[in-house]
Amino acid sequence: MKIVDLYTPMQASLTHPYQGYEFFDTNSDFHFFRDLARNWEIDQSSIQSWLLSSEGVRQKRFAESFLKIAPAVVKKVESIFGRELPGVLVLMPSFGDFDGFARYDQGSHRVMLGIDFPDADVDYLRALTAHELSHVYRDHSEAVWSHLGKPLTEISREEYLEGGSAQEHLVSEGLATLFSQAIFPEIPFATHHYYERAEWEWCVANDASIDRALNDCLVGDEDVWSFYGSDRAGRGSPSRTQYYWAAKKISQWLRDRTGDDVTRTMSELISLHRLPASDYPAFTRKS
Repeated sequence: MKIVDLYTPMQASLTHPYQGYEFFDTNSDFHFFRDLARNWEIDQSSIQSWLLSSEGVRQKRFAESFLKIAPAVVKKVESIFGRELPGVLVLMPSFGDFDGFARYDQGSHRVMLGIDFPDADVDYLRALTAHELSHVYRDHSEAVWSHLGKPLTEISREEYLEGGSAQEHLVSEGLATLFSQAIFPEIPFATHHYYERAEWEWCVANDASIDRALNDCLVGDEDVWSFYGSDRAGRGSPSRTQYYWAAKKISQWLRDRTGDDVTRTMSELISLHRLPASDYPAFTRKS
């Protein structure tokens, strides 16, 4: 996967005269980013405000450390998947707003990582990279999107988003969480779930509440995305409890299939990436 470093030239831009949005037109390093910049309402002033903020300055050392190891992280992931992943990995400022996501369109991915995200250290960024690249690998497995009835290269972003189900969301996020745990087992579980320690401990202590809330959701409106909000699985629950639940369900299913822990069955975990969501019994619609 191609890696594009936007963080370094954006740091360098701090010495440039103010140009607003025109900055992205006149600087060749940023041409491919200019449309997103307008959509996100990011201009040169936004770059300067974030990078010179106390949080932006504090996180600079983690961002620069990750820039040095990012190629090795991508190479390790690709060696496990046994292929070069399509698309581009963009390493850029987070503006205090996002840590990472994979954006799909027409058979390719643009993975955006905000490498100076306020909660992120190098371990967080390694886990996040593995998580997002797991999505890329799964999305380029033909069986996953075969229900759309066309080649991956012809599936638009709109069709991709509309074709995603609650079950696919759970499978994809659960697998990505388990994959990052398996490839970097030395990183704490809480970090693989992007939790502070207290948030992780809440999930462990309230496992039954999370299970009940997700099962009720699958019986009802299937709005698993609502679990991005806090308190969704009970009073005090952190966001993204659907990741925790899905990872646990897949891990249990994998253990039933192989009799072994997920971190020691990498080949089986990779094969699960290629299965459509309909093949996962834990996430079928409840009745």
